[in-house]
Amino acid sequence: MKRKILIVEDDPDIMRILSQTLGSAGFHVVPAYGGEDAINKVRAQMPDLVLTDLAMPKVSGVEVIEKIKEDPETRQIPVLAVTAYVWDPLAQSAGRAGCNGYIAKPFTAKQLLQEVYKFLKPSAE
Repeated sequence: MKRKILIVEDDPDIMRILSQTLGSAGFHVVPAYGGEDAINKVRAQMPDLVLTDLAMPKVSGVEVIEKIKEDPETRQIPVLAVTAYVWDPLAQSAGRAGCNGYIAKPFTAKQLLQEVYKFLKPSAE
């Protein structure tokens, strides 16, 4: 069974890039278009890894991380923030909320996969 990654992103172009890159690398991608969608999907899907944007309207990536890490059923799921604001207070808040790492925008496919592989290897079908 393919390893499952929940991608939380409100920008359709970045969602497409992340989905294509990770799908081509052998992962099963579950899209969540914003924080509210992610909170609804994380428990239903129980992904092996979550990639989340931080700066999103309504429910931020930091709030998504807090919800994941507060829930005993999901707290073990690693969460990586995909953000242009790695040194920003927002990213620092993500770290305090339990974020396991960061992928800085802009990123290459190689950089993305290197970070994901630290937590998760694709599995054979």
